[in-house]
Amino acid sequence: MNLNSFTQNKKKDVKLIVIGGTADVQKNMFVYEYGNDIVIFDCGIGFPGRDAFGVDLIIPDFSYILQNINKVRGLVVTHGHEDHFGAIPHLLKEVRIPIYCAKIVAELLKNKLKEGNLLIGTSLNIINPDGPSFNLGVFKIDPFRVNHSVPESLGFAIETPQGTIFHVSDYKFDWTPTMDKQFDIPKAVKLAQNGVIALCSDCLGATSEGFTHSEREIQKTFDEYIGNAKEQVFVTTMSSNISRIKMVVDASSKVGRKVVIGGRSMDQTVEIARRLGYIPYPKETFVPIRGCQSYAQDKLTYIVAGCYGQQGSALSRIAKDEHKHIKLKKGAAVIFSADPIPGTVDLVNELIDKLTLAGAEVIYSAVQENLHVSGHGSQGDHILLASLVRPKYFIPIGGTISLMRAYSNNMVKIGAPQENVLELLEGDSISFSRGMAYKHHELDTHDVFIGSQVDVVSPVVLKDRKTLSTDGIFVAILKFDREKRGFLNSAEIVSRGFVYMKESKELIRGAEEAIVKTLQGNKRKSRDWVAVKDEVEKTLYKYFQKTTGRTPLILPVIVEA
Repeated sequence: MNLNSFTQNKKKDVKLIVIGGTADVQKNMFVYEYGNDIVIFDCGIGFPGRDAFGVDLIIPDFSYILQNINKVRGLVVTHGHEDHFGAIPHLLKEVRIPIYCAKIVAELLKNKLKEGNLLIGTSLNIINPDGPSFNLGVFKIDPFRVNHSVPESLGFAIETPQGTIFHVSDYKFDWTPTMDKQFDIPKAVKLAQNGVIALCSDCLGATSEGFTHSEREIQKTFDEYIGNAKEQVFVTTMSSNISRIKMVVDASSKVGRKVVIGGRSMDQTVEIARRLGYIPYPKETFVPIRGCQSYAQDKLTYIVAGCYGQQGSALSRIAKDEHKHIKLKKGAAVIFSADPIPGTVDLVNELIDKLTLAGAEVIYSAVQENLHVSGHGSQGDHILLASLVRPKYFIPIGGTISLMRAYSNNMVKIGAPQENVLELLEGDSISFSRGMAYKHHELDTHDVFIGSQVDVVSPVVLKDRKTLSTDGIFVAILKFDREKRGFLNSAEIVSRGFVYMKESKELIRGAEEAIVKTLQGNKRKSRDWVAVKDEVEKTLYKYFQKTTGRTPLILPVIVEA
């Protein structure tokens, strides 16, 4: 064996671990690991579904990162959307990690870090896509420009001891971008010229034929609707969709409308975009949200958050007439310039219904084309990138399970071996060794739920909230006689959302009898109140399951008589 062969055999595997961003479109987080070096790509939030009661957002499971923090060399952000960088403050609460990102991401992130008193002591490093590569441990990282619905989006060529991996998150090829340069094809091709072992890339548009349209095509739609509007105009889009916001401001300015920004995150994004020159309008173009009702409403355009139907968003509160500063007038036009992402369709439909009942003319993709152009590539974009990079292995990310499969089928159609397209779920990993890739299940992950009143919402608490919403609560008040040092042979019952007590006397009587029987059988444990409550809860659970088929949230309470 020669020395080169021996050195090759001593190389460790390069590992890619998925913590978030495959089975759904959100909370993206990917870990690249080699020996004692780890580099993280993205750290985003997810949006809760309609049954996540009291949950404002979802973040990835940081357990693996925290367990291996001594290996972490940095966190690289691909672009400025919340599902790719929004969870960084939650990670930095646990541990400080150097952040590498484009300038606009750094500005968006600074606001979040200031709010959490995390900015001081955080290392924010600006990536220049036209500049040289940078090293994080053993990994050599080369950035290049891609197109998306937010400026300064980046793709990366990651040079590792086991070959070069391309990590290209949300992207498309836009030949006429509104505020950015084109996808840097020459640089991407140059970085791929010595061979690429794997392409880890966006698959969200895998079922859409052809190429995704240019963002510029939407401008005509905004010009038409805003130009012809007789009353208020509301436009809702992602708070970080700067190009879309600029188009609305452009269309409004052409017809003499002032612009009101509704939503804190939206307001912060606009301020940053103005400061960086992406929305080049003077301050006089905008009307402060406080006092906006004193202006002629038919001369105002509102840009508001809430395009995914989020509870508590500006548009949701407007629809319910609960917004402190904004009142919806009958005949107002409400334009949804974003399509629902998986998991939010029902929420969006409910919000559209509420707006319609409130008297608005709601304009959305089902009734009007050209309201939204995806920032994600379609089949043509995927095939073009694959042809430019020519990887050995393909790894679809940023989509659902069905979209990953559609991407796989598309790659097989253009000649990729079926076994070389690797679909990963959260917790799965791929090990690269000597030109081969091996798929494993690496670790068990879980969603972390964040609420507004409490930082982390326990899955147990969330389960109880779901039970309350569907089956109600049944409270059994047990009385303990201090003098006789025992429980009375009776219980007071309170039922809310389970059964109407006046019409369910037989059921309530049966529950009381079951409670008394349990108390009589547990006299030896009368001083162990925890054990008594546990036995009563189990008894009632079995009783209700048998008699009603339902299991409300059962809450035994002990009081001293």
